[in-house]
Formats: sequence, structure tokens, C-alpha cells
Amino acid sequence: MSYESVIALLNPAMSAIYCMSLLVLWRRQRQLDYIAIFALAYAVRVLCFGALYFAFSEQAPVLRQVANALILLSMMLLSIALSRRYAQAPWYGALTLIGAVTLAVLYFFLFVEPNLQARAVILNWGAAAICLLMLVDVARRPARTPVEQLLFGLVSVSCLIFLSRPFAFQIPGIASLEVESTYWLIVSISDALICSTLGVAIFAIIAVDVMDGIRAEAETDALSGLFNRRGFELRARDALARQTTQTKVALILGDLDHFKVINDRFGHGSGDRVIQSFAKTLKAKAPEGAIIGRHGGEEFVILLPSVQAAAAHDFAETVRSSFKDGALDMLPDGHGATSSFGVAIAATGEDLVDLLNRADRALYRAKAEGRDCVRLA
Repeated sequence: MSYESVIALLNPAMSAIYCMSLLVLWRRQRQLDYIAIFALAYAVRVLCFGALYFAFSEQAPVLRQVANALILLSMMLLSIALSRRYAQAPWYGALTLIGAVTLAVLYFFLFVEPNLQARAVILNWGAAAICLLMLVDVARRPARTPVEQLLFGLVSVSCLIFLSRPFAFQIPGIASLEVESTYWLIVSISDALICSTLGVAIFAIIAVDVMDGIRAEAETDALSGLFNRRGFELRARDALARQTTQTKVALILGDLDHFKVINDRFGHGSGDRVIQSFAKTLKAKAPEGAIIGRHGGEEFVILLPSVQAAAAHDFAETVRSSFKDGALDMLPDGHGATSSFGVAIAATGEDLVDLLNRADRALYRAKAEGRDCVRLA
């Protein structure tokens, strides 16, 4: 099979398969918008190799320049998608500079002073420069996961392939008339390797993000946006295991007063709005590192790491008063809403169940003593 046939079939086919697969994933995971950009990058690769095939068959230098621009655009889109995945600003300025300089030099060595070897160097090293930007995005992560380490390694492999391809012109024993065909055969095979290598890395990080999303959904209460009971207890047990005699944690149980009356009198829609308002107040007032969950119904639980009893009591009192003030006229006929709290400081070696029970007894006292107050265990 000639190198024209390899370019015509292998690379566009692989790119199209990756593109369609990514689009299917994106349709099911619309919140991961970077997947669509990855898909677009592979779609551009299909156009690139189509243009390159016709450039060979029609002997059209303009199409070669178009193919060069498209392969650079494809790499730029991969870089942009990776930056978006990490919630970082894409390298728009650097990418524009790399693309402009690369295409300008390619134009010179294609139309002004034709030189295939010079074009090979500038195009491949331009693509390698984009790979380096991708590596910087991954390297910025303070602690890379195994999948991110895999991504870093595979992008590094792609970068090395781009850097080494121009050395095909230095292979000894190849007649001058065969140099170009040899180079393009190496390009077609190595591009297939780059396509599959980056594809493996892309699908790996997507799989991790999808699994993280499923896990987060399973541990999040849909109405309040807080952790559900399972999500809270997983994190609370870990925080309790890390506490020392000098760094005690505090657990606070909060309960919406007369919530059944609110639902019965004003409807569940009003009850839902009260829950959302209370959750919003908790998130706004909670210190860094607090673990907040909806424990069930109208009951909420907060774990504060490394605090003393007074600090936990003050936090609960702040939430109580802020929610009460913010809930004025929240319900029909000018009715408001209040909350009660029980606070317990963890003893050394105390498990979560016992700590919850003590906080629950303190909450019961708050209810028994008139509600809309805070009591310590």
C-alpha cells in the first residue's frame, strides 16, 4: 500500500472513529463541555488528511498549506480542551503566536523557496510546542492522579514523535528520490500512533470525570446541593480519624422548626424553598473545611474540624440568626421560619454514631426549651 493510500484511509478513519465516539459521550455528558472540543479536534484531523490526500493527487501546494493549518488547528483544539478540563484559561495568545509563526515560515518554504525538509522541521516543532503547552497544563496540578500521570506520559510521547520526525531526512541509505515518500510514510504511521495515543489519554480522563460525576451525584442531595447522609458520613468519619487531642472536631445538628406544619399549611413547594434557603445560609456562613450535609428531611448536620466548643456554638448561633432574618416573609401571609441546633465536641476516640447521638440529645433540648436556639451537649 502506498503512503497516499495510508494517508487516505488510515488516519481519517481513525480520527473519524474517535470523533464520533467523543460526540456520543458528549451527548450523554453535556456538562463536560471540553469533550465537544476534543471531538472537534478529531473532526479537523479528518479534514486535514482529506486535504492532504487531494494535495498529493492534484499536486496542489495550496491544499498542502491548508492541511498544515488544519493539523495545527487540531492540536490547538486539543490544548484548549485540556485547559477547559482543568478549569484553566486556554493558551490563546501562545497558540495564536505558534500558529502564525509556523504557518508564515511554512508559506515561505512552500511557495517562495520550496524546501520539504525545512517545512517538516517547522510544522513538527510547531506541533511539539503545542504539546509542551498541554504538558504545562497537566504539570500545574499540585498532585497528579495516576490517570493524569498517564496523560502526561502519553502527551510526552506525542511531543517526542513530533520532534523526531524531521530526522527521517537523515536516515542513511535512502536515495534522494525516495526521501519524500519515506518521510510521508513515516508521517502517516506516526500520526496514526499520535492519534491513538492521545485518544487513549483523552478517554482515560473522560472516564475518570464521568465516574467522579456519578460518585458526586450519588453523594449529593439534589434539593439542597449539600452532601446527602452517605456523602457526609464518609467524609466525617475520615475527619474524625484524623483528629488529635489538640485538634478536636465539632458536630452540629440543625433542624427546621415546625417544618411539618410548613409543608401541611403552605405546601411542599414552600417547604422546598425553606430547605434551599437554609442550605444556602449554611454554605455562606461555614468556615473553610466544614463538611455540610442534609441528614434527612428537615435535619442538617455540620462537622467543623479543629474548633473549640465556643467557636462551634458561635457558628450555630450565626446561622440561626442569619436564617431567621433572611426567612422573614419567605412564606405566604408574611410567615417566616426558624431553626434549632445541638452542638457536640468530639471526645478522643469517639466514633461518629456516638457523636451524632450526643448532638441529637442537645438538639432535643433546644426543641424542648422553646426552639429557635442553640444548645451544647
